[in-house]
Amino acid sequence: MHILSPKTFCLLLTFVCQFTVIVAGPDTLRITGSSYFDESKTLVLSNYISSQLKVPVKYENIPSTKRMHEALRSGKVDLALMNTFQYVFAKSDRINNIEPFMILGDSSGKAKTYLSCLIVRPNSPYRSLDQLVKESSKIRLDFAYVASTSGHIVPRMELANLGMQYPEAQFENVHFSGGHLEAIKAVIENRSDAAFVAVDDLVNYQLQGLISKDAVKLIWTSYPIMQSPVVIRQDLPETVKQKLRVLFLNLHINNPGVWSHIRKNWGAVRPARFVEAHSDDFLSVQKAADKVGKLVYFLNYYEERIAQQSQQLTNGEKLIEGQNAKIQQQKKVLEQQILQIKTQTVSLYLLGLLVLGIAGIIIVIIKASRSKQRLNEQLTGKNNQLEQTLFDLKVTQDKLVHSEKMASLGLLTAGIAHEINNPVNFIFTGINGLEKNINALLTVVEELEKLEDIPADDAQHQRETVALVKQQKRYAIVKASLSEFIDGIRLGAKRTADIVSGLRNFARTDQSERTMAHVHDCLNSALILLNFKIKEAKIQVVKDYDASIPEMACYPGPLNQVFMNLFTNALHAIQARTDLEGGQIKIETKQLAQTVKITISDNGIGIVMDIRDKIFDPFFTTKDVGEGTGLGLSITYGIIQKHQGSIEVESNVGTGTTFLIQLPTNLTMA
Repeated sequence: MHILSPKTFCLLLTFVCQFTVIVAGPDTLRITGSSYFDESKTLVLSNYISSQLKVPVKYENIPSTKRMHEALRSGKVDLALMNTFQYVFAKSDRINNIEPFMILGDSSGKAKTYLSCLIVRPNSPYRSLDQLVKESSKIRLDFAYVASTSGHIVPRMELANLGMQYPEAQFENVHFSGGHLEAIKAVIENRSDAAFVAVDDLVNYQLQGLISKDAVKLIWTSYPIMQSPVVIRQDLPETVKQKLRVLFLNLHINNPGVWSHIRKNWGAVRPARFVEAHSDDFLSVQKAADKVGKLVYFLNYYEERIAQQSQQLTNGEKLIEGQNAKIQQQKKVLEQQILQIKTQTVSLYLLGLLVLGIAGIIIVIIKASRSKQRLNEQLTGKNNQLEQTLFDLKVTQDKLVHSEKMASLGLLTAGIAHEINNPVNFIFTGINGLEKNINALLTVVEELEKLEDIPADDAQHQRETVALVKQQKRYAIVKASLSEFIDGIRLGAKRTADIVSGLRNFARTDQSERTMAHVHDCLNSALILLNFKIKEAKIQVVKDYDASIPEMACYPGPLNQVFMNLFTNALHAIQARTDLEGGQIKIETKQLAQTVKITISDNGIGIVMDIRDKIFDPFFTTKDVGEGTGLGLSITYGIIQKHQGSIEVESNVGTGTTFLIQLPTNLTMA
């Protein structure tokens, strides 16, 4: 029988102990933290909780925000360590089964706060935030680290409150430093005119001697923001909550060693103790998160674009009115000339009757004939002018239609950027994790390859080394997580491809030639491009597609625009209802002989009877000036007519609107 050596036995015992902690029993307390924390320091806290509560504890450091949200939502986490905005983002993601439990506090038992500030050089001419905003066209501004609350989130909220555009558009030059110290140095070294940093970090750097006390000057300070919370699962038993509450509140007294690890884990915050957290502590942070969404900063930019396009449309309307006035004037002139011709003709006939001689009659007829010829030539010239005027009017209308399309594309840009940004983040997160895990696996492989060159007598020691390396590199966990990273990258790539495909389908310009396409593809392309706005408005889309509908001859590009206009109107109608808890857009398709019937319904505010017959008229709109052109449904009606189809509307005020479209499957129009 082979007897294990003492060293091998110790390694085996260590492996079994660690395996027992990982594969925990049914009474395990599950704790998680993000990549914001040091895993080794957090494990010290987890082990202390396990020893005090006499229950096994399973800790997992989750670097992916998506995975953390999935774990929280499914109730697989009992206790989570977060920073402030990670908690706000979790709540904004509708994860409602967690609540704030503990928060970092000072020695007096009050919640810790931190401040954001704006700094300049002492000799800088700028002395207030308002001055920088007024001279933003020539200011070089620096933000400290994109994920920083003090250096990025709170300053953007303040700038938004001042009514300015997002900083990248407002200021001449915007830079994102790797951290607060780099942002401070950028101001000192005259690479930036001003920078947003955290007050606590500025003071710490001064105390550490990294910058002199009078190197920069503060010209603005934000209101206090609460510090990082510990959150807990709401349905955790009250007995467990109470034990955890006592443990956290007395941690700094009962075990200073563990508390020292906690202080280091939260970096520059320097808390003195844990205090109980309440939902009211996070109201100001929630408001800040609402104000700094990307669309808030892009709003002013696209409002300006839309205002310019609305002005162009207004100018076009004035041009059309002027052309119509000229046409009316020319019609009056033609009517007067026709009346003159009739009068002259009557006069000639009367003159002929008065003249008794044949010669006199012939002369009168010749003169009348010549007069008619001249008038006919004049009429021909006027008709040519009228045709040219009508041609100019059609060109103007085409320009207005193009402006309407460009306005729709401008409104979609922010949503498409956001939709593409999410799957791209999946890909970047997966690549970084995949690279880290592959490097760990390669380290194990290198140790295994050494076995090939080692004599058989020394192989046992190398196997022990391999086992130790596997344990250090978390071989089993790393190998099991590879498929998760690959699935994340594949999902991100597929979502990006779907969005690009939808945009390509919407942008098709095959308006002059018929081609084979599926009406369901056209509907889905428009929904993909509006996906961000639909999710933002919390609207449910219900599809009831008839699978028997085949591909049909149509103009896919214009047909995409029809569905985009109808979905956009439905979105606005739902958002206009203040008494509605859940918006819904329902899409139904059905094959009826040689016709496809498409029904698009919403539960928005509806259309009053007085204007229902006018909604397809050009330039008719119920929106405020600058918000709508009145061309959307007019263009939609024209495209349906081009397809030899029909469109009808049914609506009840306060309950919703339904558009019924019928299209032939055997379109023959060239």
